[in-house]
Amino acid sequence: MEYMHPLICLPSHRKLLYQINAAAQRLHHKLKRVDIDTLDISEYNKVYLTGRQKSLRYFIQIYSYILSWSLVDFEDDLKQLVYMDYGGGTGILSLLAKELGIGTVIYNDIFEVSCTDARMIADSIGNRCDYYVPGDIEQVIDFLQANSLQCDVLGCYDVIEHIYDIEYFFHHLPALSEGPLSIVLSSGANTFNPLVRRHEMKAQLRIELQDRPQQEGQKERDSVKAYKTLRREIIKERAPNLREGEIEQLATLTRGLIQADIEKAVELYQNNGEIPPVPKHPTNTCDPLTGNWAEHLMDPYRLRDTLAENGFRVDVLNGYYGKPQSKLKQIVGFLVNMTIYQLKQSGIYLSPFYTIYAKR
Repeated sequence: MEYMHPLICLPSHRKLLYQINAAAQRLHHKLKRVDIDTLDISEYNKVYLTGRQKSLRYFIQIYSYILSWSLVDFEDDLKQLVYMDYGGGTGILSLLAKELGIGTVIYNDIFEVSCTDARMIADSIGNRCDYYVPGDIEQVIDFLQANSLQCDVLGCYDVIEHIYDIEYFFHHLPALSEGPLSIVLSSGANTFNPLVRRHEMKAQLRIELQDRPQQEGQKERDSVKAYKTLRREIIKERAPNLREGEIEQLATLTRGLIQADIEKAVELYQNNGEIPPVPKHPTNTCDPLTGNWAEHLMDPYRLRDTLAENGFRVDVLNGYYGKPQSKLKQIVGFLVNMTIYQLKQSGIYLSPFYTIYAKR
């Protein structure tokens, strides 16, 4: 099966896998025909979708993998299923869910422009979702309750590493449904892979300390100033009488905090001299204006334990490498994927991404 990688752990539901593979093939052909320049969508999503289109087979394969694990317990009830693509971006996962014939598909993204764009992209190939919901987990839960909906499955790729308060997010997941619920969260910010970790830490240091030029297709909500500079400005505005040395210390120690939490830390310092604790990670940082993490490097096994505390049975699954153009890279990729597969849990040290698979 073209869209089911032969050297990864997949559920042993052959009928389901064949159905998803066929849907993935149809979606691939539809998306390949889309003329992105003619779509009335934001420059950000034009650039993003163009990037996805260049490696479309690989990404559809990943979304097929996510969908496969998502639907293990629901393969005979697809028409009755409510599936949520959380933090959907350009919406390819939700497009695949719709192509498969899932009864109700909900697209969500915290960036409202992406909701509009995802609808436009879906309309261009005739795969419109049933609902497009802007906002974070609280707005999603409010929407479900207002529409008397129960979410059966939530899936996403490269989303959890951007969520400001991951424990808060996990704590609210049970409210998506009163019945059975499956959660599949894949992330490319694999801190156990030394190559991934080194690459992400370098990128975090750049975004923390250096201003960036405005680039074509950049999200309007994304800051171009260095995150530390933004924190200094927040602290100065909140406490203009602090000395420069105090501002520098607070700006350093509040790395990884959003504006409201930075202001609380400043207030505690002013009132009783309480100094914020040193950040636990040497480079993890987030945009202090939005809380959007710069590829938050987290321990997936701690995430597993946090989800378990919220009533889920949880596994951590290893990711894999796609099929590159170069023959040499294909051989290397095959050997690495085989090693990941054979190493089982220890394969996470070679995996380019990991997946949190949880069900209740």
